[in-house]
Amino acid sequence: MSNDLKAIVLLGAPGAGKGTVAQHLLDNFDVIHFSTGNLLRNEVKNDTEVGAIVKSILGSGDLVSDGVVNQVVEVNLERVLPEKRVVLLDGFPRSVDQAKFLDTIFDACLKNSMKVIEIEVDYELIVARIVGRRVCVLCAATFGADDKIGRCSRCGGELVRRGDDEEEVVRHRLLEYQRITLPVSAYYADRLIKVDGNASREIVLQSVTKLAMELGL
Repeated sequence: MSNDLKAIVLLGAPGAGKGTVAQHLLDNFDVIHFSTGNLLRNEVKNDTEVGAIVKSILGSGDLVSDGVVNQVVEVNLERVLPEKRVVLLDGFPRSVDQAKFLDTIFDACLKNSMKVIEIEVDYELIVARIVGRRVCVLCAATFGADDKIGRCSRCGGELVRRGDDEEEVVRHRLLEYQRITLPVSAYYADRLIKVDGNASREIVLQSVTKLAMELGL
């Protein structure tokens, strides 16, 4: 691993394949998968005050406010960064303000020790992928419509379709992504590496593997 690299940010629209790429990196390289979505859902599961807010927002397809997300992210990042392993950020930042906030965490060291991987996928393909995907209730692993399995291949858990994966909600999320999150790509121009996510999963993961090795993971 490169001594300078502390974090990798995964960018891409909902359903672009960030979860699949993150799982591949987790399985094959020494990284800590930091899924903001899972952290927020844990708040909902634990019936916290923040969780109640998150639950109502996720159900409508809107994005959780920067203040709430930043609070959850900062606490967890400050805990794992001292482990001196690369942190893989999946689902954060989702706005330019969040990206600026991320640069200040851990005494602002992340600004010069971070790479950003953006997975680009056509929107209509994204809609088809999200509507057909399932998530493990135990380990949160994600499986697409092409995965012809009845239970999670990692832990044997039940696979379910999340309530926020309905088509109407998905299209609303894509509009929100285009308005709020897409500008993050420009903010990270000096640290950005783009990956074509329209190809088959095998080809995308081959590209990601090559990139990970180039980064020194």
